Amino acid sequence: MAGEAFAKLVRKLVPNEPPQKGLRFASVSVIVRDRQSPSVLLIRRAERVGDPWSGQTAFPGGKMQGGDKSARDTAIRETVEEVGIDLAKTAEFLGYGEVTRTHTGTMDVVPSVFELKESVDVTPNGEVASFRWVELEQLLSPAAKSTYDLTSDGKVLGMPAYVVGDYLVWGLTYRILSTFLEDSA
Repeated sequence: MAGEAFAKLVRKLVPNEPPQKGLRFASVSVIVRDRQSPSVLLIRRAERVGDPWSGQTAFPGGKMQGGDKSARDTAIRETVEEVGIDLAKTAEFLGYGEVTRTHTGTMDVVPSVFELKESVDVTPNGEVASFRWVELEQLLSPAAKSTYDLTSDGKVLGMPAYVVGDYLVWGLTYRILSTFLEDSA
């Protein structure tokens, strides 16, 4: 069953970077450890004023900068900065996931998927409050499915979510994971 989780993740990958559509571009690293019992690295972002993702569960990643030649380069650079893992040296790039637009509609985020080829130490910087390796099987379990109640303009909106321990995965990170893990109709 665990090998199926890895196959489910990689079957939707494409080798070529998606084209930019005029919006700001960002990339996140979906880092997979142990193909036989796959887990992905999730971080909890530090609480920071002005950060729209402050305190949320996320993948390492960020906005594309001038020196980045590709979304893959952005993901590698941001991962080194945020968690101290040099994916260019320790992982194999598997491909790109489906582009996901942020809730503000101002940025497209490209998941860049990597498989670790060796053991690594995670060394979070000041942008990262904590990290956790989460088994894909946990996310596929019905027990992980939940709802996050987001209050916006006085209304409560039930957002789909995964719950793994004290990590609540909702919003952009949920949407990225669900494109890999949930079967399409």
